[in-house]
Amino acid sequence: MDARHPDGNAFERFACGRASATEERWIEDHLRSGCALCQRQVDDLLARTLDPPEEETAEQEAAWNRLFANLGQRLSRASAERGEAPALVQELLGRPWEEWPVLFRLDRRLQTLAVCELLIETSFEEGFRDAARAIGLAERGRLLAGLLDGERYGRAVVQDLQARAWAYLGNARRLAFDLAGAEEALAQAERLADGGSADPLEEARILDLRASLLCDQGHFERAAELLDVVIDIYDDLREPHRKGRAMISKGVFLGYSGWHEEAIRQIRKGLGLIDWDHEPRLVLMARHNLAWFLNDGGHAEEASRQLARFRHIYREFPDSFIELRLAWLDGRIAMRLGRLAEAEPALREVRRRFLAEGHGYDASLVTLDLAHLCLEQGRTAEVRTLAGELLDVFLAHDVHRQALAALAVFQQAAEMDSATPGLVREISSYLVRARKNPELRFVKAAA
Repeated sequence: MDARHPDGNAFERFACGRASATEERWIEDHLRSGCALCQRQVDDLLARTLDPPEEETAEQEAAWNRLFANLGQRLSRASAERGEAPALVQELLGRPWEEWPVLFRLDRRLQTLAVCELLIETSFEEGFRDAARAIGLAERGRLLAGLLDGERYGRAVVQDLQARAWAYLGNARRLAFDLAGAEEALAQAERLADGGSADPLEEARILDLRASLLCDQGHFERAAELLDVVIDIYDDLREPHRKGRAMISKGVFLGYSGWHEEAIRQIRKGLGLIDWDHEPRLVLMARHNLAWFLNDGGHAEEASRQLARFRHIYREFPDSFIELRLAWLDGRIAMRLGRLAEAEPALREVRRRFLAEGHGYDASLVTLDLAHLCLEQGRTAEVRTLAGELLDVFLAHDVHRQALAALAVFQQAAEMDSATPGLVREISSYLVRARKNPELRFVKAAA
């Protein structure tokens, strides 16, 4: 018998009434926990209850009925709690933050797995809109998880939820550019998960978020390698959408690393697995990144054709983030295709809008695109001007010192008319890698 999961023989003994009292209590507690791995085995056992063997004894039939009743009660209670959770969470969201810890302790309606899980998931979704609010929600989800009844839900599954709360807190901190805080929270999530139910789905969630943190730390290759483990888990669990999502993320990380062909392959495979209706924004950004890496990989014509096929979808997401990235991609494709008269004004407008909206880092990356364009035309005086503007932008937006050092290298080269497209690509690649990691140093490649 596995120390964390009942095996097939244990389920058979339980179903037939041959399990010891200790083993029976343990299996019942484990089934109440909602373990996804064991639920599959239980489903197989329940399928047999619908078509029992002809020679089944009365004792075996009674055992099957008992198993079915136990599971029915568990599922009924879980279903009722899930039904009540949305209204309870909505009620919570209308109360001041400082009241929540007291409410968690006094209102037993809130002390359910379903409320806690929905609160944690809400924090995850909020991270895409408001990182500070996501941090607050994850912190409170963590508090509530610590109040759940381990006897009722199973200690291992409660610990799983505590681990997920810490993991989502880490993700929210990452989105708020607090990489040290994110590292601390994810480490705590991993420690808790080690003592949980060993549910592979929970493991994959945490590893997926760890990969995102590695990406923000600039370790794109390590992040992509870690996602291989995540992809294998989702494959074993027959979770095609989650697997496709992880493959898309892996493709993006590889693309950031400069492995454009492999990035293109991974994103295409991921797009073939995910449910396009379930996450339309994910689909749009995956196709956007596919066109981006096609262009960067020297397939500008194909990138242009791809973009033409889904350009209309950008209109379904009317926010400046999406709009500006479309305009940026248009300018970069035009530049790769040699349509410089079209590319330059497009890129200058994108840079102007990034600056107007306070996105100095993105504006600097667009400025490097413009410098690349000018270098290819031999317009060195304009490259010097752009280099000076880059430094001004970085100083105005309080960009970290290591990035400033990289820009200083470019400015010095521009002043000496020794800047090259290769140097521009090198600095652009570094800035993408070091965007959120002020500890990552710029090391110029040997000439």
